[in-house]
Amino acid sequence: MKINIDYIDNEIIITDDTIFNIEIENKTYFYRLISEFNAIANGELVENINFVDKYNNELTLLNRIDLYIDYFNIDFNSKKVINSLYKMLKNNLNEENKIKINNYYSKIKNILSKTFIDYNLSLVINDEFDLEMLFKMLKVSIKNKDNLFDNLLLLIDINSIFNINELLVFINLKQYLTNEELKEFYKYSLYNNVKIILIDSQSYGTANEYEKKLIIDNNLDEFLL
Repeated sequence: MKINIDYIDNEIIITDDTIFNIEIENKTYFYRLISEFNAIANGELVENINFVDKYNNELTLLNRIDLYIDYFNIDFNSKKVINSLYKMLKNNLNEENKIKINNYYSKIKNILSKTFIDYNLSLVINDEFDLEMLFKMLKVSIKNKDNLFDNLLLLIDINSIFNINELLVFINLKQYLTNEELKEFYKYSLYNNVKIILIDSQSYGTANEYEKKLIIDNNLDEFLL
């Protein structure tokens, strides 16, 4: 994947063996870039940013990007995730188990109907059993982990399993991870073929073996490492 940004000279190239970092010391540019990625994540068209595949065919990433900036309140059960989770659960239930669940539902209906028999009241209960209704009633969701690093790996797992996003964007993530944790996170993302980029508001110097890095200083000079 290639990302062309009108106000940045260098092309952002996301490959299968490196993680692209954009480190922007200029606060105005940093805010502008984050704002526009956030708009795309929320389904808004942004003319300044263009995505193409390796054959230079234009890609539409509206609602196919997730942006993370608050690492204390990561939403592992967004609407996109829950819909994908329910669909997978439904598809992975074999016919035997579907019949069993439906039989349980019939028993529940009978119990409810008999509850009001002495009051000369007839209940209307939906005869059509919906598995998604059951999932919602049981509040089926994905459980988060106990620390940030494991939660980051969980995000990669979710996107690898459900394939709900083309790109994950992490803002100022380096402030929270050690160098070793960062490398492990990179390796896990690359292994699972989940495309990510990091955008930071300061420069961290030379790139490690898993990084491709673009530094933009306060004077808007660009350095590709």
